[in-house]
Formats: sequence, structure tokens, C-alpha cells
Amino acid sequence: MYQVFLAFGMALALALPAWAFPVDVQIQPAEFDIAVGTVDQANMAAVLMTSRESAVLDCRVAFVNGPERPVPRHITLHPGKQEVVSQFFRRAINRVRVTIDCG
Repeated sequence: MYQVFLAFGMALALALPAWAFPVDVQIQPAEFDIAVGTVDQANMAAVLMTSRESAVLDCRVAFVNGPERPVPRHITLHPGKQEVVSQFFRRAINRVRVTIDCG
């Protein structure tokens, strides 16, 4: 009997749309040519970054969601390569602010 309830619950969960939230991205300094795409899903935010520079960039990415403390992620962006950086949040998300600091 519990399998019926489990199947019904899973079908209901898959039928409900995932709530989208805005993701604001700020690149510092603005002189670097970096293409950025964002993905939001449930309690996770992800940033897809592609470097259009001719040199390798060392970047620090920080995700901020309300009162949670941001955890910086360090990545190396190679020219023309795409990197994905993601963050899972424990609280409900209203808006995510992402700061990308490359040097």
C-alpha cells in the first residue's frame, strides 16, 4: 500500500513546476570578457562561465542568498573553456546574488 502512496507522491512532485528565482551576476573587474549563463533549480543555483580572454583567469565566485554566509569557490578559467560553479542552499531562495572576481 505504501508503494501506491510513494508513486502518487512522486508523480505529484514531478508534475509541479520548479519555482524559478532571479539570479543577479556581477563581474569584477568589468574589463574581463566572460560570458555568463545562469541556471536555477529548486534550492540550487549554478553559473556557467566561458572565458573569451587570451590568458588564463583565476576567479573567485561567491553566491549570496539572504542571511546565509557566502562560501567562495575558486576556479581557473582557461581561454574558450566552459566551467560550471554551483551552490546548494538550505533555505528557500528569493533571489541569489553572484559575485565573480577574476584576476
